[in-house]
Amino acid sequence: MTTKEVLQRIKLELQNRKSQLASDMVDGQLSDFSHYQKSVGIADGLMEANAIVDGIIEKMESEDE
Repeated sequence: MTTKEVLQRIKLELQNRKSQLASDMVDGQLSDFSHYQKSVGIADGLMEANAIVDGIIEKMESEDE
């Protein structure tokens, strides 16, 4: 597995986790407002991590050219 494939796999897992959090929110799986706030913070962190992975992939692609 190449580095780019690993990064794409990480990106997919981050997106899957974010989708699961959103699904939990919609389904009413959060016990209270504090749990909701924590989930929103986690989702923000996952989006930030996804953006970082995107940047690394773009940098790798530009270096390959």
